[in-house]
Amino acid sequence: MRDVNGKWKTWGLAAKESIIAYFRTFAIVWRSGALSLSGMMFFTLSLGVLPVGEFLVTEHLVNAITAAIGDANWWQQVIPWLLGLLGLQIYRTLADQLREPLRLNVRENIEIWISEGIARKSNTIELVEFQTPEFQNALARARTMSGDELEEIVWWIVDSIQQLISVIALGIVLWSLHPLLALLPMVTGIASWWSGSRFAVDTYSLDVEQTPQRRERDALEGILTDRGAGKEVRLYQAQDLWIGRWRKLWKELIEKQQVIERHKFLAHLAIGISRALLYAGSLILLLLAVFRGGLTVGKYIAAINAIVNLDGIWDNVAGYFLLIADEMRRLSGDLYSFLDRDTKTVGKEPSTPQKTPNLTASQEPSHLNQELDSDSFLKGTSSWLKIENVSFFYPNAQEPVLRSVNLTLNKGERVALVGPNGAGKSTLARLLLGLYRPQTGIIRVGDIPLNEEARQQWLTHCSAVFQDFTCYHLTARENIIFGDLEHPERMEVASTAGGAVSVIDGLSAGYETVLGPTFGGRDLSGGEWQRIATARGFMRETPWLVVLDEPTAALDPLAEQAIYERFIQRSSGRTSLIISHRLSSVRTCDRILVLDNGTIVEDGDHETLLANDGLYAQFFRAQAQWYV
Repeated sequence: MRDVNGKWKTWGLAAKESIIAYFRTFAIVWRSGALSLSGMMFFTLSLGVLPVGEFLVTEHLVNAITAAIGDANWWQQVIPWLLGLLGLQIYRTLADQLREPLRLNVRENIEIWISEGIARKSNTIELVEFQTPEFQNALARARTMSGDELEEIVWWIVDSIQQLISVIALGIVLWSLHPLLALLPMVTGIASWWSGSRFAVDTYSLDVEQTPQRRERDALEGILTDRGAGKEVRLYQAQDLWIGRWRKLWKELIEKQQVIERHKFLAHLAIGISRALLYAGSLILLLLAVFRGGLTVGKYIAAINAIVNLDGIWDNVAGYFLLIADEMRRLSGDLYSFLDRDTKTVGKEPSTPQKTPNLTASQEPSHLNQELDSDSFLKGTSSWLKIENVSFFYPNAQEPVLRSVNLTLNKGERVALVGPNGAGKSTLARLLLGLYRPQTGIIRVGDIPLNEEARQQWLTHCSAVFQDFTCYHLTARENIIFGDLEHPERMEVASTAGGAVSVIDGLSAGYETVLGPTFGGRDLSGGEWQRIATARGFMRETPWLVVLDEPTAALDPLAEQAIYERFIQRSSGRTSLIISHRLSSVRTCDRILVLDNGTIVEDGDHETLLANDGLYAQFFRAQAQWYV
């Protein structure tokens, strides 16, 4: 009994969610084009009464033909009904043609809404979430939805209403001849719907289950077709390995789907045979009525046509209901669940987290959660940036990448951050920029804690050149001004500061040259792309924090020196954080922080750290020996 109650509760919850999703979908489609949707509904619903009109016109046409045989003026009896039948077909064609541009308008507007919604939601998700397979699975499934699905759901609902109008109208006509003529097509229609519903649930569950495998398959296909990966695949003759793994994944995906398809085939075959037998029984009932003198020839032919139509309409209704339920299941489980995703969700912490103070921005004393104006970070109290007992875990990691870090950066200070690979340097920089939210500890700018509201405002007072910068396959101008869209006039100054002028001078159309091969543009070397990215980072004349995360890794020594000299000039009066493995580049910084195993182990200037003979001194001597 408990299991039965549990199932009813689950079904009830699913039904409630489906109803909410139906209303939500209709509201979205209505906002995307109310006038077009209204016109589409009018033409569609009006087609619902055509089958009854065709029944009546066909009946009178056949009777007129049989009555006019041998009459010289036969056309006077037949032509009006022929014109009536022609008129119905013309209206059907006209309504179908008028619906299409209305559908297209609604569909394209919905497509824009979905794509924009996914993009905006992705922009609110914590960056660290992008590294989780759960988020990537959810994003991949949301992207499979398009304007076609939402528009078609409404289309199918309206078409279903049209078909039901036809079912009722034809059912009344056939019921008057014999009740079974109206009931038999309904039996096969309901059977088709029940069978399809059962297999649709299995298909969707399998589809969700196979999402990771499909993502892996697509990733393997990307390796085989990507220009960047192509050089290694060819050099190491690894194409057979990748193709073999790709084919194996395809086969595994198909095999599980074929099990459901085989069961579905058998069920549909049984329903198809039953439909044929019931149709034969209906014909026998009509023939008996004709031989008893209860039906005219015209009504017999019209009734046969009506039965065929009614059976097809029931089949269409069952199909529409299945399609609607299937798409609503995908909408609720894939698109709407993604758009409703909690923007504050971050990766799960390890099952045995470190013992660090669990004080976050949202748990700060109420007097610190103050209202912020646009100049809050520029006031006298904001003369330092401090992190207290900050620890940070990446999703599904068993160990923190940062452990109880305490650090204060004074405004105007030039600080270098060095350490071995994987020490947490880039992670610490992104926490300071407000791009990551710590699981434990607190970050403040002056007395202002970087809570959710403050983090968004803090970003407008920061600038950065990242190690993993993006190569936008757009014009050189767009690549650079993305750094500060409100001040495009700074582009040439930023280009000079970032060393991108020499790159621009070598382009055929200067700043208007399209970069990258995707759209037939000019491709650049790694160093040239890095100069463009550095210029983008220099666009914002930020009043507080500037971060350079390995900004010169792809540059030659002369270009690197020039970049750092211009950076020192432009960062005057601002706090700057330089992450670099080239220790010769950080010697002139006010402070050098050495990060190792998620903890700051050394803090001082170049001379002090050399005298301490610690990790920094080891790094410096290891690099210096190659230049001596």
